[in-house]
Amino acid sequence: MKLLNRIKLMNSRFKKNPITTDNQVKAMFKYISFNIVCRIKKEINHIGIGGLKFKIQKGDSGLVGNIYFGVYEFYESMFTIHLLRENDIFLDIGANLGHYSLLASGLAGANSITIEPIPSTYKKLRKQIEINNLGSKINSLNIGLADKKSEMHFSNDNEDMNRIVSADYPNAIKIPVDTLDAICDKKQVKLIKIDVEGYEKFVFEGGKNTLSSPDLKALIVELNDSGQRYNITDDELYNMLLKYDFFPYEYNPLTRKLIRLDSYNKTQFNTIFIKDINFVMERISSSKKYKIWNKEV
Repeated sequence: MKLLNRIKLMNSRFKKNPITTDNQVKAMFKYISFNIVCRIKKEINHIGIGGLKFKIQKGDSGLVGNIYFGVYEFYESMFTIHLLRENDIFLDIGANLGHYSLLASGLAGANSITIEPIPSTYKKLRKQIEINNLGSKINSLNIGLADKKSEMHFSNDNEDMNRIVSADYPNAIKIPVDTLDAICDKKQVKLIKIDVEGYEKFVFEGGKNTLSSPDLKALIVELNDSGQRYNITDDELYNMLLKYDFFPYEYNPLTRKLIRLDSYNKTQFNTIFIKDINFVMERISSSKKYKIWNKEV
């Protein structure tokens, strides 16, 4: 019954996804095949969008969507590729296994900085970078970010959802943390993607100069009420970003259209925030197309 419910859930997601809506049988075949193969092999090789290479294990949720959705987190991923250009700087905070940085550097040619604090995840991130020969384009840092430089405790038992915890958390590990402003100092960062399991507000508090910089054009921010564990609401974070003139948008990669939203995106976890809309619109309208399955995007 659990398997049947899971298949029904995935089928409903395939119907809604712009890439898989016309390829539901193909998507379901890839989904079922992956789960069968993972019972036999620990790791599989996958060739994704633009020829990117992935080594994927069951549980690698930041990468497995590339197998049966064509590209993981379609809207935000394509926004990243369409916006960035050769040698732009992209900052990936909470990089996990590097999906966004691989797209930014491997396809758009940007120089990426990845922030991934958990040592075991960082090791797997490095593997993805190495198999794509992107060591010269992606600077990976095994640290966390916060509102000040120090050391903090992180969980180490939640796969891609590890987070900052108290010192008495079972099996917590101590990790050095720096500030956003220190990482971005004298760097013209164009785009930041951040997913730090609810700690985003504190990271931004350590990045006031970065958020104020005219070089920073856009953000991709996860807003899914996870900040409540730190007594931070999504509305607080949203209002903070508005003060730096970052406004929420919805992006349609198929039409290259941006739609201004009245609030952060409440139909999905991530919201695209844009400061310089004219710059961003010029970039995405002139970006090359990429083939995902049978669609040119």
